[in-house]
Amino acid sequence: MALLNPSFEDAGLLPGEAEHWTLTASTSIEVLAGFGTAPEDAWEDFERWYALLASLDDVTVVLAFFDSAIKGYEEFESGWANVVYLYEFPPAQLVTATFDSNDVEDCETGWSNVPYARDWFGVVSVTGVFDGEPCEDFEDQWRSNHLYAWTWAAVTASVALFDAGAQAVEDFENAWTHTTTL
Repeated sequence: MALLNPSFEDAGLLPGEAEHWTLTASTSIEVLAGFGTAPEDAWEDFERWYALLASLDDVTVVLAFFDSAIKGYEEFESGWANVVYLYEFPPAQLVTATFDSNDVEDCETGWSNVPYARDWFGVVSVTGVFDGEPCEDFEDQWRSNHLYAWTWAAVTASVALFDAGAQAVEDFENAWTHTTTL
């Protein structure tokens, strides 16, 4: 699509405007926020609230205590409603699952696969039949795929035609709608 009035020679409706072009203007305002005793600096240094300590040598260390025991760590046992841990299942709460009156699942019954074939001698073999033949030759009922071309000489060549069969070369010049900008 071509640009209309690319050199701005054609005047628009208003003074200073070019035909087929849109003039967009934007403005913004900036405001500085002042902090502390020197608002002209316009940054917050957080040092007026606390004294800056360059090392931990002058810091008073306090040990935090948890619950009524005098320990300096939280063991997450008291006050969390999980004081009693189960380290093993008590025998009174164990119920053995049964599988067809057995204690273990042997995957032998109820799976439509009994008995298992443990070697190839136990497998019944049947010859597959395709179209009355003992092998699939992929020639029948496969959408005419038996017409393979085994050499390029066997392929029928035809010239591609463009513009409703009028040209043998696509020149990209006809049947294209021209677009203009408003």
